[in-house]
Amino acid sequence: MNMLGSMFSTVKPRLDDLGTDRLNYYYSTLIIMGMSLTITARQYVGSPLQCWVPAQFTKAWEQYAEDYCFVYNTYWVKPNEKVPLTVEERVSQQLIYYQWAPFIMAIEAAFFYLPVIFWSMLSTKSGINIIKLVETAQKAEGAESEDRKKQIDIICRHISNNLRKRRNEEETTKMAKIQKIFGMQHGKYITNVYLVTKLIYMTNSFLQFYSTNKFLGQNDPYWGMRILDDILHGTDWEHSGNFPRIAMCDFQVRVLGNLQRHSIQCVLTLNMFNEKIFLFLYIWFLLVFFVTLFDSIFLIYNMFSSHKTLEFLQQFLDNQEQDENEEKKPDDEKKKVYRKEQHSILLSEFCLHKFTPDIIILLKMINNHTGDIVCTEIVGRMWNDFLKRDAKLVLQRFVDNDHNIETKSSSLKSVQLFEEQRSFI
Repeated sequence: MNMLGSMFSTVKPRLDDLGTDRLNYYYSTLIIMGMSLTITARQYVGSPLQCWVPAQFTKAWEQYAEDYCFVYNTYWVKPNEKVPLTVEERVSQQLIYYQWAPFIMAIEAAFFYLPVIFWSMLSTKSGINIIKLVETAQKAEGAESEDRKKQIDIICRHISNNLRKRRNEEETTKMAKIQKIFGMQHGKYITNVYLVTKLIYMTNSFLQFYSTNKFLGQNDPYWGMRILDDILHGTDWEHSGNFPRIAMCDFQVRVLGNLQRHSIQCVLTLNMFNEKIFLFLYIWFLLVFFVTLFDSIFLIYNMFSSHKTLEFLQQFLDNQEQDENEEKKPDDEKKKVYRKEQHSILLSEFCLHKFTPDIIILLKMINNHTGDIVCTEIVGRMWNDFLKRDAKLVLQRFVDNDHNIETKSSSLKSVQLFEEQRSFI
């Protein structure tokens, strides 16, 4: 109980999550822990089972019989069938799950939280403090203009410093080797660690589903659907045998040196709760698995598609107000066409080269916990800094290399195609 109580206080929503992460590490953990506490209270505070015993049994004997049957296991026999004669047959029909249910649920809750511990340990080694940056973005969201500008500057400076550090740093430590495996040098460390975490979430959900089936002694993966169908159609548990409320129990007592065997009938009130809880978990594990799967596929598509990266960043550039010190000059038609070409080149360099997948996923987390306004200011600030610092160099490099149209990079073509689809200018 103390362990579960401490876990309740430990499990909290995080600022470095996206999509279905919170469904896995937060809601699943809390829901399963709550169910575990419910069953624990029912087992150890109330009466988990009550048995009908012979009349000669005293109160102490009755209590002993009930405690013995709860600890040792009971077995189920259909009402219209005779009790098996051999011990082996009775053992084969034993119900072995009900007394272990709260402990199994506590372990399941802990396993749902383990992936986020993995994510927390490795993501902090990226050089980007995601939680602090999201907290800074949240402060900026509710701050006045001057304070907001300072907070945005802190975020932009942190991102720029990380990009420079990634290019210049060359380490040989054990952690550096791990970072290299996850693509630190290519700006994909956080992204790859996050995708591995998603994979762990899905693996955990699948293994939870499989192990719960085995724990309940169900060899049919569709047992949950059958129980749901029984409930909806009013099929009695006496015919299905799913989570039976009445079971048999055998025990021996030594009387005057002789062993006497008794078979008694017990009511498992606990199985009324177990049926509903494990049916819910059956559906919940499937739901979490498939929702996480589709969310992961959607994330991979958005992260590694040039078109989606452009679309994500362009929405913030579109929201950005015109720079106050932008010069407005009368252009002829020929210069307007050339300016559009320049914009395509710069947008390609900025979105597809300056913004690594790690920065994109950071912006997604900031946008998830704040809103479009803060991300608009961050992207807008970095865009203006890029134009002031790197625009001339990028355009000059392109002019030097662009002797014919075939030398255009695929990324530039992606930008031009994207702009044509959006009717950008």
